[in-house]
Formats: sequence, C-alpha cells, structure tokens
Amino acid sequence: MEVVFEVASERYPLDERAATLMAENLRVKAAHEPGAEGTVGARAVADAIELRLIEDTADPITLGGDEAEAVFYAPEVPNGGSDRLSALRHAVERLHDEWIR
Repeated sequence: MEVVFEVASERYPLDERAATLMAENLRVKAAHEPGAEGTVGARAVADAIELRLIEDTADPITLGGDEAEAVFYAPEVPNGGSDRLSALRHAVERLHDEWIR
C-alpha cells in the first residue's frame, strides 16, 4: 500500500509506514503547536492520508499552499534512507521557496 502525493503535477509515492508516521506527526504538530508555521494545513493532510489508507485508494493527495507548508514544516519522519520521502520533501521545499518570494 502506498499513499501518493502530487506536487506541481509530479507524483511522489510513500509507503504505508512513512505515510502513517507523517500523518501522526502532522496531527501532533497541529494539536500541540497551534499557530506555528505549517499548522494551518496539517490536519487536512493528515485526514487525507488516513482516508487514502482506509479506503486503499491510489488517488493522489495534491499538496499546494497550506497543505504543502504543513508537509514542509512537519517533523522529520524516520525513513530509513527513503529516496521517496526525500524527493517529496524537496518538492515541497521548492514550493515553499517560491511561495515566500
């Protein structure tokens, strides 16, 4: 099972474990750091991840704006050297850099 994210028309699949950890980290950040950078879209991304996992659907989660910022500011997910997670992080970092200009 994979959860697929879409950033600037590019797709980034994450395995179930990495996606689950990301959702958990986003929920914790939203609950314990209200008002911090990246919390506005955190719950929405976490909900979307959980929905994909429950429904076992390949529909991508489109990240842009607040949702991309949430992933950008999310605590690191231990990935065991996963190139997929690194690629997703670089994609949202590029969006972040464009957004703050």
